[in-house]
Amino acid sequence: MGVPEKRDVTHDAVGERARRAGDEAEAQAARAMENLVGTAGFSGMLGQLAENTAALTRLSNDAMDLVLRNLRVAGRRDIVRLSGQLARTEDKLERLLQEIEALRAERPPPVPIPKAKAAARQPANGHPAKR
Repeated sequence: MGVPEKRDVTHDAVGERARRAGDEAEAQAARAMENLVGTAGFSGMLGQLAENTAALTRLSNDAMDLVLRNLRVAGRRDIVRLSGQLARTEDKLERLLQEIEALRAERPPPVPIPKAKAAARQPANGHPAKR
């Protein structure tokens, strides 16, 4: 049983060396990344990346609007424009209804027509006469 014990020790030693090598490689990579991130070039690159992302987003939105316009489907700008027109039309209609209500309030109530006169005004076929 002496041989298996020696083999376990050797196996453990190899595993320990591999773990230390992995830890050392990880520490080295961490130092390299910290040096990279700490440079002015990295911050400049990060700024350009943000600018490019914003520009690509704007271009894709414009392209999608163009596709929708060519397909004759209402795009975002069309919807916004139509909603403004609808709001203006609703405001005009509301003002018109208020004006009609004011005119009705000013008008005297209608005088009822006696039934005998109403019957005389209508022809025998039941339809009012055309003028």
